[in-house]
Amino acid sequence: MKLALRVTSDAMDAEVQMLVDAALYDMERAGVNPALLEVDSETEDLSNQFVKTGVYAYCKAHFGYDNPEAERLDGSYRRIVCDLLNSKENIAAIALEPEPEPEPEPETNQEG
Repeated sequence: MKLALRVTSDAMDAEVQMLVDAALYDMERAGVNPALLEVDSETEDLSNQFVKTGVYAYCKAHFGYDNPEAERLDGSYRRIVCDLLNSKENIAAIALEPEPEPEPEPETNQEG
């Protein structure tokens, strides 16, 4: 990610990681299945390349001050999230999720 943001020092690592985390949280909050947001344990990189592109766009839109491209990049990020939400992979992952257990009915004490 630092390469995409053209950051060469480690001084901005915390801010960069915060933006990555914010992008992933925003995607999950919007409804992207968490299975698509997982990090590959071997490469320590995002497994889904489309998610990775969305995170890049989010980070580039929100990194630094006075970014003349921020609005365009944020729009790109939002379109990517919409595409992810409508993707076969997202729909299939949601379809495979188990149904939540129903809440038990509260017991009523009927003494007569």
